[in-house]
Amino acid sequence: MTKEQAIILLQRYREGLCSEKEKEAVERWYALLDENGEWSWTDEEKVLFREELFERIALEITEDDQEKVVEMSKRISWWKVAAAVLLLGSTVYTWVWISGNKEKKHAPALSTVAGIMNDVLPGKTGAILTLSDGRQVLLDTMADGTIAVQGGPSILNKDGALTYEKPGEVSNIVAYNSLVTPKGRQYKVILSDGTKVWLNAASSLYYPVIFTGNERKVEISGEAYFEVAEQRDTKDRKIPFSVKINQESGLPAEVQVLGTHFNINAYDDEPDTKVTLLEGSVSVRTDAAEPIMIFPGQQARVTNKIKVERDVDIDDVMAWKNGAFHFKNVDVKAVMRQAERWYNIRVEYPEGVPRDTLNGGISRDVNLSQFLDIIRYSDIRANIREGVVEIKPAMAGKQ
Repeated sequence: MTKEQAIILLQRYREGLCSEKEKEAVERWYALLDENGEWSWTDEEKVLFREELFERIALEITEDDQEKVVEMSKRISWWKVAAAVLLLGSTVYTWVWISGNKEKKHAPALSTVAGIMNDVLPGKTGAILTLSDGRQVLLDTMADGTIAVQGGPSILNKDGALTYEKPGEVSNIVAYNSLVTPKGRQYKVILSDGTKVWLNAASSLYYPVIFTGNERKVEISGEAYFEVAEQRDTKDRKIPFSVKINQESGLPAEVQVLGTHFNINAYDDEPDTKVTLLEGSVSVRTDAAEPIMIFPGQQARVTNKIKVERDVDIDDVMAWKNGAFHFKNVDVKAVMRQAERWYNIRVEYPEGVPRDTLNGGISRDVNLSQFLDIIRYSDIRANIREGVVEIKPAMAGKQ
């Protein structure tokens, strides 16, 4: 079988169109993966195929039906069955606690079969880089290597991150780049001063390719986590770093720092902008409010004024960067706004928005159907249809 034929068969398998003989053939064929040396899989092909096969394996493995485990192991190497169970147990397992219910509900390691036909894969590493001359580079498909920038530093793209290599001689001409992560994408960039920035989905960063003078300024929208590098001038004075937030919106803000770690959540569809500090200290200000200093573990919430929240749950704030969703007393609409960005979907509420408040967590590596287990465990109805998720309140009598 050629690689092209295998990909077609794989797609039929994922869509549930295979005959029983084809299905058994695919599963036997997977058992020999990388053992016969006929051709190599891409990483994406491996992930897609393993997800589907692991789901089928997990559906057949239960505590009350050990015979099926034996039957599966005859068709697939025992260590792959074990790996499937371990993978599902470590990355897909979820817990959900519905507000008003004192007993935590533990979701199964796998979502129900319903909805898999219309399932949506999770987001991945990718972004669009716009150079100072207007050229755009799609980083999703670009191989690792150097991107040349005329009159400025070289940019190295490697392992899902951009690194700006500061040249020996710095030009007085300031050139700017922008990095945009569409829905369903995230990316990391290391600026010319060594500052590291992680961009969440549906976010953007505008920055100079080289920092010059006695200040460093960048602009963001969406969500980003910063680890700011210390930089000093010729007189050994610290050069401040500032982040302008949502300059085109009705609630622009600015964060001023010297050297620190912090997260900014400033999506247009969120009720406020949140600046959360992990290390160091920052000053948050707006045109309408006096600057306010915050310290580690605190969060500045910006609306028409600045309010400081103390003892913030840092794990909750940083879950996205650490590869997870984490919800603590979050309403359904706020939960689904995160899903919209990461899975690049649209959410509709044809019967109104459920009033439930959710607590829970799940890996960002799971498919949409598995993510929706968080919703379904409150008895809220959730259906996937061609990139649209319909959320409906629980039926009467099931609350």
